[in-house]
Amino acid sequence: MTLDVTGLSLRDLTSCGGCAAKADASLLKLLRSAAYDQQGIETLVGLAAPDDAAVTAMNETTSLITTVDFFPPVVSDAFEYGYVSALNSLSDIYAMGGLAKTALLVCGFPREIADSEISACVAGAALACKEAGVEILGGHTVRIAEPIFGLAATGYVHPNEIWRKTGMADGDLLMLSKPLGVGVLLSTREQSDEEIALEQMKVSNLSARNSLVQLGSAVHAVTDVTGFGLIGHLSEMLGTSFLNAQVNLPSQAVLPQAQSLFDSGKRTSADARNRDALDREVLGLTQSHSQAALFDPQTNGGLLASINPAFEIQLVEQGFITVGKVVTGSGKIEVLSN
Repeated sequence: MTLDVTGLSLRDLTSCGGCAAKADASLLKLLRSAAYDQQGIETLVGLAAPDDAAVTAMNETTSLITTVDFFPPVVSDAFEYGYVSALNSLSDIYAMGGLAKTALLVCGFPREIADSEISACVAGAALACKEAGVEILGGHTVRIAEPIFGLAATGYVHPNEIWRKTGMADGDLLMLSKPLGVGVLLSTREQSDEEIALEQMKVSNLSARNSLVQLGSAVHAVTDVTGFGLIGHLSEMLGTSFLNAQVNLPSQAVLPQAQSLFDSGKRTSADARNRDALDREVLGLTQSHSQAALFDPQTNGGLLASINPAFEIQLVEQGFITVGKVVTGSGKIEVLSN
């Protein structure tokens, strides 16, 4: 028998969708430790420290970026699920400063789902890849209890132009390429909220990557904001540096419909997890509605960049939002009131 997915949404088949389904940071740290031995001479970015993708040296002008990302259904429509999943996977390559070139499909679906729905999911991914100039070369498909879908992608970057997650400098501004709030919108399971979230998730980070590339060495650190929320990924950017990150979200940094949900007390299931996962001191943290977006899990969220402040206006004109700054300190995050 096959499921009538016109009456039963793909999202009804999973307990947690999108990047909110990510394993928590403590488990990832344990797994990274279990897998890591020593970094090879050709490995430029590996398991030695958290980052968005792996980078391997090829020659003096080219390095290979590899990454894999997949998650359970984040929206109801199979085609849109595939489209967003592909964009989210490619985002890790953009966060390293590279351009994506090829991809393999990672497919897992219950037997009860109609083949036409699986095909629609792949078609969505194919369109997203085509628009990004990425060729799908193959993949692997299995039957499992809950659906998952994503890509194992490869890309290229000049070895001297790799963006790392760490590397922020005193005086930098923190710039975000997309507003927050996708997670809480999806958590309502309301069609109108899902459509607003989908509009944001379908925005590729390729254009944001291209805007940052224009700044050259003025870009000091980059990551993409996904399941750990802005504050969780910012914590990774601080690393072990003697710096503090001061965060102050302006109103345009949060989708208005999402802020209304936060103001009503709505939170995602990942909110408490993301708060508990913080392993550094956070000053000024409260349970206020104005801070809720900091912990909201994003799917294909924006790029978060630490840049020379001289280029703030240029990035604002290209859609980026200033959400904080970097100052001398001791590895703390300071949440400032609006």
